[in-house]
Amino acid sequence: MTFVLNSKTNSIENYNSKGYHAWPIFLLAFIRLFYVSIFERALSNYLLFDIEIRKSTLGLISSAGALIYIIAPIIGQFVTKKFFGIRNALIFSSVVTPILTGAQIIFPVPWFLIVCRVSLGITMGFFWPNCLNLLSRWQRISSIEKSKKNFALFNISWNSGFIFGLIIGFIWAFSWSDFLAMIISWILSFFLIPISIFINKDSKQGINGETVIYQTEDPLSHLDIEEDLTINRNTPMIIYPIIFSWLGILFLTISKSSFAFSYPLLLKAFEGPSYITYLVQCGLQATQLIGLTLINSMSVYKRKFATFTGVIFVICFAFAVLFIRDIIYISIFSASIGLFLGFVHGTGMKIMLEKGAAQDTSKYATINEIFIGIGFGLTPIIAGYVSEINIYSIFAFIVIFGFIILALLVYYSRNVKKHLTINA
Repeated sequence: MTFVLNSKTNSIENYNSKGYHAWPIFLLAFIRLFYVSIFERALSNYLLFDIEIRKSTLGLISSAGALIYIIAPIIGQFVTKKFFGIRNALIFSSVVTPILTGAQIIFPVPWFLIVCRVSLGITMGFFWPNCLNLLSRWQRISSIEKSKKNFALFNISWNSGFIFGLIIGFIWAFSWSDFLAMIISWILSFFLIPISIFINKDSKQGINGETVIYQTEDPLSHLDIEEDLTINRNTPMIIYPIIFSWLGILFLTISKSSFAFSYPLLLKAFEGPSYITYLVQCGLQATQLIGLTLINSMSVYKRKFATFTGVIFVICFAFAVLFIRDIIYISIFSASIGLFLGFVHGTGMKIMLEKGAAQDTSKYATINEIFIGIGFGLTPIIAGYVSEINIYSIFAFIVIFGFIILALLVYYSRNVKKHLTINA
């Protein structure tokens, strides 16, 4: 039979009668990841290869910013809504970030680095959740094509910033030193300030939903979704339960941070040069961008199996590292997992953004960032202590954890049927 779902009329925030311009967000994402990719890699190499800091201490320093990011989105969203507004919150983050970044160069001792990075983690709570909120709001007032374009451009922006930053960082570290690469990247961070000023101010405007017709016997009985269902042509991914997104993001952050943190330690153990870390991480990010691009062109239903494929291949690579203890192969594995993490990341991001768009809420973007903070925050701490005993134990954990996540993903997506989806 024919079943009709009418989406509700919602009140959304738009920018002005002439429409929004998205380029400041894309450029901010590019610049931030460009300078961060160089600075973080250079600082880590400087502490590990030059100062020869303990692995456990490096894990604490690496985790400090991400760990506080577990609560930073909550703080950032509360302050944004009560006092700043999105535009002023992004300007605030763009001003404070270069100051805290430069302070780490002046006084690079563990306790001070941790303080600076905790403060930077809080400022990120004003940055990334608000970028995602803007994407979600724009999706509600955009055509399907424009929505897909914005999502793709955002992914390309921060990923390309990461990739080009690591390439440039490799050249600087190879030609000069990691320390000099830190200084130059810090100077580049000041470009965030003028770009943030071009973000539009908020204004109110309403928009009507659309009517979507499904040809199926019982379209609601097969959906394992607890939230009120509002299906719109621009938000087809809401047929997935939100826990599917959270599980994917958790797997992404834990597995990616495990590989990224472990590789420099393995490289040093094999007596390799520090600048190789830039190339391997660049490969990881480049392949992740390919994965994100591919997932964006897939149908809603195919993204489910692309996510399963991504998790399975990451498990296989981690398993291979346990038995093939050769730095060349480990480098290839570490650079290649990005493709499959991109499948997981892209699907999780789409679910989160479209849930927020359908319900006109920022809670999913905030919770998403909290899970990112948990994964990227706790993993290096644990990996740092574990690596002082046996560094390969980290990869054994990825294998076990991966199988658990895969089983949960299959279970929670069991009711996502092909005939219930709309092509994205």
